[in-house]
Amino acid sequence: MLYGDARSYARFAADLICVSVSPVIALLIRDNFDTSILRLHALVPYVMLCIFFGVIVFTVARLPRRLWRYTSLIDILHLVSAATVVLLLALAASFYLNRMENIARSLPVIQWFLLISSMAGIRIAVRLLGERAALKRSQSREASSGPKHVLIVGVTDLTELYLRSVDEFSQGHLTVAGILTSGPKMHGRFIRMHKVLGKPENVQTVLSELELHGVVVERIIVMQPFEWLSKDAHEALLAVERSSTIEVDWLVESLGLRGDASRARGLLKPTFDKGETQPTPTNHEFASRGRYHHAKRTIDGAAAILVTIALAPVLALVAGLVAVDVGLPLVFWQQRPGRQGRRFKLFKFRTMRPAHDAHGARIPEELRSSKFGKFLRRSRLDELPQLYNILLGEMSFIGPRPLLPVDQSQWESWRLVVRPGMTGWAQVNGGREVSPDDKAALDIWYIVNASLWLDIAILLRTAVMLVLGERVNRSALQAAHITLEKMKTGWVGGNLLSFSSSSSLVPSPRGAREAH
Repeated sequence: MLYGDARSYARFAADLICVSVSPVIALLIRDNFDTSILRLHALVPYVMLCIFFGVIVFTVARLPRRLWRYTSLIDILHLVSAATVVLLLALAASFYLNRMENIARSLPVIQWFLLISSMAGIRIAVRLLGERAALKRSQSREASSGPKHVLIVGVTDLTELYLRSVDEFSQGHLTVAGILTSGPKMHGRFIRMHKVLGKPENVQTVLSELELHGVVVERIIVMQPFEWLSKDAHEALLAVERSSTIEVDWLVESLGLRGDASRARGLLKPTFDKGETQPTPTNHEFASRGRYHHAKRTIDGAAAILVTIALAPVLALVAGLVAVDVGLPLVFWQQRPGRQGRRFKLFKFRTMRPAHDAHGARIPEELRSSKFGKFLRRSRLDELPQLYNILLGEMSFIGPRPLLPVDQSQWESWRLVVRPGMTGWAQVNGGREVSPDDKAALDIWYIVNASLWLDIAILLRTAVMLVLGERVNRSALQAAHITLEKMKTGWVGGNLLSFSSSSSLVPSPRGAREAH
C-alpha cells in the first residue's frame, strides 16, 4: 500500500535523523556545550559512517516496518540491538580509516544512550498518543448502561474485520476483553489494541483471571470453524457453554459460511434468564465551576512526568523485586469506573502470586501473599504504576479513589464527576476504617472544596498516614455529611456547584445500600 509505504519512509527518516543528530549532541554534552567549529567539522566523517550503517542495519532489521503504535518490550529490545550494531560498525570503520582521530573515546558511549533514548522515546510517545486517541474515541461512544464484554477465539481475517467493526459501529456497547489463539508466537501480543491472553484450551482459567480484574465476560465469539479447533479446545468451550450463562457464538457457522455447528454436534444451547449487567454510573453534571478543576489536569500531567523521572530508580527496584517475588507479569490491572463512569484499567504492581496452580485449581488468598507483597500494599508502593494512568489523563494525584463497582456507595454518580485519584480526602481521614457512604461523603466534600492548597495538604497528610497508619477524623466526617445533606437540596453554601436541568439529584439505584 502506498500509504503504508509512505509511513514506513517517515519512520525510517525519523530513525536516521536520530542517528545523525545523536553524535553532535553527545559532543556538545561532553564539551559542556562549549565546543568549536573545528571539532564539529572533525565529527562529520563519523556522522556519515553512522548514517551509512544505519541505512543498512535498520533495513535488514526491518525497523521501518514495525508499527510504532504497537511498540512492545520486544520491539524496544530489537531496536537496542540494531542501534548497538550500527554504532559498533561505525566505530570499527572510523578506527580503521583514521584511528578515530579527534573523536573522544567517551563520545560513542554518550551517543549510545542518546540514540536509544530518542528512538525508544519517539516510539513510546506515538503509542501513548495512539492509545489516548483510541481511549477518547471509545469513551465518546460508550453507552451509559455500560458495555458487554466479549472474548474472541481465533486469529483470522474475520477477527480483524470484527475488531474493526466493533471500533466503528458498537458505540461502546461491546468491549473486547481479549483474544485466545493456539499460536504460541501470538501470546502476549496485541491485535488492534486487544491482548492475546492464551490458548482456547485454557478458556476457563482466562475467564477466572479476567473476573479477578473486574471483567465479567458475557459472550465468547469463535472466529474459526469448529473443526479447526483441537479436541481440548472443543471440550473447554463446550464446558463453558453448558455450565454458565456465557453465550458461545460460532460466528463462521452463524454467518452461514459452514454448516450449523450446534446441530453437527447434536447440541442445544441452554437458555438462561440473564440478569442485567450493572450499569455505568449516571452522569450527573455537577463538576466544580471553579477554575481549579480545569487547571488540575495540566498540573497532574507535568507533575506525573517529573515524579516518574525522579522515582525511576525506585520503580526499577520495585519491579525487579516483584519479578523475583511473584514472577511475571509485573503489573496487575483491574477495570474501574473513572470520571463520569467511563471505565479504565487501573494498574498496580503485583503483590500476590497467581490465583491458580499448574492444574487450574484455585489457590487460597492467604497462601498467595508474601511479606514483600504486604509491605508494598502497606507502603502504597504497589500503586506507583498509576503514574501511567495519570499521564493518560485517566486519573489524578488527588481525588476520589477508583473503586470496583461492587464497592461503590449509593452516591457513586456524584463522586465520579472528577478524575479518580491515587490518594484523596477520604484516604487521609479514615481510609479503610470508614464505610463506603462515609468515603463518598468525604469525596463529595473534596469535590466541592477542591483547591491547590487543599491538594498540597492532602499530600502532606498522606505521607503522615503512611507512617502512622489510618485514623478516622470525626470532625471531617461531620463536615462532609453536612455538605452531603446540602447537596440533596441542591444548595451548597456559596460554592459554585451547578446542576444541569436534566440531572437528577436522586442517587444511582445500583449502589444503594445502608451504611453500617
